[in-house]
Amino acid sequence: MRSPRLRRNPPPATAAAAAPAPDQFRPGDLVEVLPDEPGYHGAHFPASVTASHANPRGYTVAYDGSGCPLGEVVAASQLRPRPPDAPRGVPPAEHAVVDAFKGGAWWVGVALGGGRAAAGGRVAVCFPETREVVKFDAADVRPHLEWVAGEWLSPENMGISKTMPYKKGTQVEVAKLEGNSVVAWFSAAVEKAIWKSSLLVDYNCSKNDGSVLPKEIVDLKHIRPRPQHASAIIFCINDEVEGFQGNGWWLGVITDVHPEFRYTFKAAHSGKEIQLDQKALRLRYDWTHDQWQQVTQNVTKKFAKGSKVEVTSNDDGFHGAWFQGTALKYVNNKILVEYDALKADDEITPLTEAIEVQHVRPCPPDIPVTSGFNLLDEVDACWNDGWWVGVISKVNSGDRYMVYFRSSTEETEFGHEQLRLHCDWVGGRWMRASLGLEA
Repeated sequence: MRSPRLRRNPPPATAAAAAPAPDQFRPGDLVEVLPDEPGYHGAHFPASVTASHANPRGYTVAYDGSGCPLGEVVAASQLRPRPPDAPRGVPPAEHAVVDAFKGGAWWVGVALGGGRAAAGGRVAVCFPETREVVKFDAADVRPHLEWVAGEWLSPENMGISKTMPYKKGTQVEVAKLEGNSVVAWFSAAVEKAIWKSSLLVDYNCSKNDGSVLPKEIVDLKHIRPRPQHASAIIFCINDEVEGFQGNGWWLGVITDVHPEFRYTFKAAHSGKEIQLDQKALRLRYDWTHDQWQQVTQNVTKKFAKGSKVEVTSNDDGFHGAWFQGTALKYVNNKILVEYDALKADDEITPLTEAIEVQHVRPCPPDIPVTSGFNLLDEVDACWNDGWWVGVISKVNSGDRYMVYFRSSTEETEFGHEQLRLHCDWVGGRWMRASLGLEA
C-alpha cells in the first residue's frame, strides 16, 4: 500500500479521460485521487489541486505529506472531492464498509466484529481482494462514502447490485491462496452479500485438526460455482486434476496409474505424492468469464506419429462404430490414419485416410472384467472389423452375452473375449459409460 508513482507529464488522452466530469476543481481544492494502476484498487490518496489542464482534461495535484514540489498530473476521472468529516473513534457496525488509513491513503475494506473488535480503540478491517485482516486505531477508520453524480452516498443507501451472481445460500467454492496463486478450493455457502464484489461465506468444511473454519469475507474473484463432479473419468498420466485431501480440492497432476482405478496424485503446491481413488479426483476446470473452461489439451501429443487410435464415421450404417488404426501425422486439424483391418480397393493394402480430429480418439484403456458382464452394461462388441457400441440385453451361460445395438435395433450373441466395457472420449479424457438400456 504505497503512494502511486509520480508522473511529470499529463496522461495520454483516452475515451475515459476525455469524458466530461461533473466536478470542476480549482487550485487549492482538497481532493482524493483514485489511481487506476494495478495494486491500487480501492485506494483514495488525499491531495490538493495546484493547477488544471484543459486538453486532455486533468489536474496537477500535490499529495498530502509527500514533500514533493513537482506534483503529479492526473485525469479528471480519477479525482473526487474529499468526503465530509465523520466523527472519529466511533466503532463501525459489523460488516460496515469503511475506509482505513494506511500508507498515506484510505483503503476500502469491511469492518469485522463491530463494537467488540473496537475494544481498546482498535478496529479489525478485512480487505476482501487480498484476504488481509488488519487492526487499526479507531481514529484511522471512517465510514466509506461514494461520490455519485455530485452527491455523497453510503453503501447502505446504494444497495446490492442486481448483477451479483450469488445469492444467500448458494453453494460455492472459495480459493485457498499461497502468495498470489490458487492452490486449492474449499466448499462454502454464501451467507450474504456485503457490497459490490464482496461476499460473506460460511465454510462447509473444517481444518485438519477438526476445528471449524471461520466465516470469511472474500472478493468475487476468489469464488466460483461448485463444479459438477464426474467420478467415472478414467485419468491418464500428466492429466491436470484436483485431488480431495483435508476437506479441500487441491490442484495437481496424475503421475502414475494403478489397478482398481487408483492413481498417484502430485500436489502442485507442495510436490507431495499420494495415491487416491478415482472418486477423490476430478478434472481441472477453470471458471473464466462466467463459464467453465477445461485445461487445454495438446492434440499433437495425444495423436503423435505411431500412436494407436480409433476412428468413427457419421456415414449411414456406421454410427456407433470405431475402427482401429495408426496415426501417421497431424496436418491442418486432420490426422492421417492407416487402418488395421480396413483395406484399400485392392483388398490387400491397408486403407489410409485423412480424418478430422473430432472423429479420432486414442484407443480406450483396457479395463479388466474378471467377474463377467452384467445386464444393461454398455459395451463395445468386436464385429465387422470394428468395435460397435451396444448394451448387454441378456446374460447367457458359458460367458456368452446377447448385445443389443440401438443404431440398427439388432441383437447378436458374443463371447466374453469379443466384448469390452464402453468408454466415451470427452474433452480429451476417458469417461466410463452410464448403465441403462434407453429407448
